[in-house]
Amino acid sequence: MTARIAPAPELVWFRGPDTIRFLNDLISQEIGHLEPGTVARSLLLGPQGKMDFILWVLRGEDEVGLVTEDGRGEELANRLGRYKIRVEVEVVPELSEVYLVVGDPTVPAGQWERTDGLVRADLSWPGLPRELRVGADVSGLAEIDPGEYAAARIEAGIPVMGVDVDEKTIPQETALVPETISFEKGCFLGQELVARLDSRGGRVNQHLRILEFDEPVPTGATLKAGDREVGTVTTSSGSLGLALVWREVEPGDRIDAGGVAATVRAVPQKSESTFTGS
Repeated sequence: MTARIAPAPELVWFRGPDTIRFLNDLISQEIGHLEPGTVARSLLLGPQGKMDFILWVLRGEDEVGLVTEDGRGEELANRLGRYKIRVEVEVVPELSEVYLVVGDPTVPAGQWERTDGLVRADLSWPGLPRELRVGADVSGLAEIDPGEYAAARIEAGIPVMGVDVDEKTIPQETALVPETISFEKGCFLGQELVARLDSRGGRVNQHLRILEFDEPVPTGATLKAGDREVGTVTTSSGSLGLALVWREVEPGDRIDAGGVAATVRAVPQKSESTFTGS
């Protein structure tokens, strides 16, 4: 696959002897058991257990890098910085240029490394190799087509905060729980709601779904099952879309999307190995 540049995320470093314990008490992933050099996925939830940040975690020795959406690095640093009470942790937003390269992976799946000042990390989606690079020369690379990139994200079932999900969304609605939340660890921010739902079978009112349109449908189109509104298209690209759809609509059902027929598909079930390639 020809290497191209994709929209870059933001990276915040947490460094110091208390880093692992500090972050493990806040984010949903168990990072204490991860080997240094490992990449994992996680969530940072609000106190009430709703979505706040969707994260990639770069586990180091006494440092951890958290990767979030473009434009939210400072917000993430400030949000977690509020909990820095009597701990030796330094919060350092990455100031060098951060790039996301699609294709041409140079680090093993599920790993990250720092060599001669260059940071590289595997942030691949299922079916699309993606690599975070800091301090790299990417001047010869073209930008990926936005429609192609959106279609790949839809196929992988990857939601974006503020686009497909928001601060009112429950993690179990997103299909992200298997690879982002550890139910074996101690407490983390927002754990009570997530654990309670899990103990009751994870039943929620809506689910993230992939939509296959009979013809292109714009973002924002209303979804209907019969006469009832069951959701809104949050991301669309060509014949594909992503949406939170009410639970009575099952995968395989045909619904109306702004006047166009659409087939509902389940988001692929993901686990840590889906992203690491292991």
